[in-house]
Amino acid sequence: MKSKKMMKNIYLILGLSLSGKAAAFFLLNQNKKVFAIEDNLKIDDEIKLLKKQNVKIFGSKDFLNKKVLDAEKIEKVIISPGFNPNHEIVKFLIKNKIEILSEIELGARFLKNKRKRKNFKNKIIAITGTNGKTTLTKLIEHILNENNIKAKALGNIKIPFTSYLTKIFFNKSQSLKKIDELFILELSSFQLEKMNTKFLDAAIITNISPDHLDRYPNFQSYAKAKFNIIKCLKNKKNLYITKKVLKSFIVKNTKINIKEVKEDVKDIAIKICLDLKIAKKNILNAIKTFKTLEHRLEFVREIKGVYFYNDSKATNVESVIYAVKKIKKPIILIVGGMDKGFSYKIWNKYFKDKVKYVLAIGKSSKKIKEDLTGFDVQIIKDLNKALKKAFSLAKKEDRVLLSPGCSSFDMFNNFEHRGESFKDFVQILGEKYNV
Repeated sequence: MKSKKMMKNIYLILGLSLSGKAAAFFLLNQNKKVFAIEDNLKIDDEIKLLKKQNVKIFGSKDFLNKKVLDAEKIEKVIISPGFNPNHEIVKFLIKNKIEILSEIELGARFLKNKRKRKNFKNKIIAITGTNGKTTLTKLIEHILNENNIKAKALGNIKIPFTSYLTKIFFNKSQSLKKIDELFILELSSFQLEKMNTKFLDAAIITNISPDHLDRYPNFQSYAKAKFNIIKCLKNKKNLYITKKVLKSFIVKNTKINIKEVKEDVKDIAIKICLDLKIAKKNILNAIKTFKTLEHRLEFVREIKGVYFYNDSKATNVESVIYAVKKIKKPIILIVGGMDKGFSYKIWNKYFKDKVKYVLAIGKSSKKIKEDLTGFDVQIIKDLNKALKKAFSLAKKEDRVLLSPGCSSFDMFNNFEHRGESFKDFVQILGEKYNV
């Protein structure tokens, strides 16, 4: 009779989103047997291909009720960032002492092993923080590539780590001798929850402010997940961390080098790239050619002297404050969406003398109206109506700013969908006025 250890041969993936599908293909390329759980399965070409390669996909109720897989057969579990960590299936797995990894951790363990056996020496930098991490990730990638250092941004930036590793290691036309890219990983708190492999050559924490309190019981739990990045930093390597974070939290790890940086995306990028031996003049020249990312204080257009900005990526309180500070002219602000569990009262202080009108949409609109005591908050049914209302209230030189401070899932697929919808509505409005 086979031992229980010998029976463990199935990798279970929780959630077939972007990273879940990437993990599945990554494992299949290593000849692993894969099961998956997804309650909102959308049949696309990738799902069809997974099924064709004998990946068994179940809904969570069927998985639990029909007992389609015994716990002793599960080797590892890969959990997608959006999968609820308090789900009954997760509790079942924890009870049976089955290890749960993030997709990034899955890739990290594979790569660490490859580094040992294949002398794979490329550097890996990781970035986390509440705000600014995507822009910083892309900015560092841009500076490096402009200075003839091959770099690739991966992770929470919509390119799963394992999908890129699959491309590198399982593409027969790819020679390992040519793989010399520096990887820059953007990591969310959800990904960092299930990570512990020491594989990073540098780590950056930009800032930590309340976010995702609909998922975490308190701010401390959210911050703890962010600080998991330190567990993944190799000994004697650099942790770049802002002064504000150092004042608020104690970093206990004495085996790493702490480098204090300013809370500014450009300043952090300059510091990192200087330490990578790039001349400051060359760094500054590269920064000049960096284009602002979509949905991040993105100028859309001007209509009859009114300027429209899309900041749909602003999904927490602090990011809205940042946007309001950056815009110097009077603002008509569109906020709201799916509430993430924090108070909006702090906005009263920062909106004073800057924000003329607040238009609130989505499920959080009533809470926003209650918290903003210093403003006449108008609750609007949807984004298009809010845009039209904002334009009717605006005067010449005013700025209409979409900076929601909430997630998008009550009305949109994601923040990109929300931002693209806003831009489409603005263009239609401009066509109406023949401008």
